[in-house]
Amino acid sequence: MIKSQQQFLIAIARIEKFSPAPTILARAMKLLRDSQSDITDIAALVSSDPGLTADIIRCANSAYYGTSTPVQTIGEALQKIGFRETIHLLSLAVARLTSGRDLGSYGITAEDFWAESLFNGLFLRNLATATAKADPDEAYTVGLLRFIGRLAINQAISDLGCGLYWLGAEPIAQWEQDNVGFVQAQAGAILMAKWQFPPELVQAITGQDASTETREPNWLADALQFASELLPQGLGEPFRTALAEATPPTLVQNEFMQRHDLSPSDVWTLIVNTHQEYDDIRQNLGS
Repeated sequence: MIKSQQQFLIAIARIEKFSPAPTILARAMKLLRDSQSDITDIAALVSSDPGLTADIIRCANSAYYGTSTPVQTIGEALQKIGFRETIHLLSLAVARLTSGRDLGSYGITAEDFWAESLFNGLFLRNLATATAKADPDEAYTVGLLRFIGRLAINQAISDLGCGLYWLGAEPIAQWEQDNVGFVQAQAGAILMAKWQFPPELVQAITGQDASTETREPNWLADALQFASELLPQGLGEPFRTALAEATPPTLVQNEFMQRHDLSPSDVWTLIVNTHQEYDDIRQNLGS
């Protein structure tokens, strides 16, 4: 078992430094909240990272955003897709960068890690829109990055040569706690705080497994917990197979659904719509 806080922090630091993209996204989200900011502020921020710039331009030129004259610069790309859609693409690009590596200790490939992150992001955004209880953009980002803490745990295990592997015999969080001494939600919250994401988003990551972990009510944390009851964890691309076996009658109305006046049929519709958006993004914006 890894018990040293210092070992944990070293692993966190390695993940924190591998790309400036998450910090750029955090700053962009702050600009979105500032009524005085505009598209040129976002363009200046994004252009500081060549990788993000290239990804945004590539996506803006995809069929997903229409077939107009191809854009050449980040400014043209952002003018084409708009302020809020830029945040969506930034969130998507950052999640793709951070999930673009195999998690050997979890037995989760980069492809599966990305698929799971994307599906959760889309589902959280749809849930926020349906309930009107949170900003859909923030819900999208929280969903995309909800499992970012796995990177730190996987890195810590790799650095120390512990040879620990999740074999699926128990819930992932239980395996993390028993073998590593902390869960990915804790690791993820530390990363999000270091990247300077808004406090409520950090709190949501902290409370994703048990919203009582947050100091004050946090809808995003409640929504993440609700999503974990619906969506299988650690499966990645097999989401389609796992969820295809479910039908509306198997969804039982729980406290979260009752509180937000959501019927099993409503939730099933959200899952179906999420599948459609997921497929659309994978087909048009790449994996």
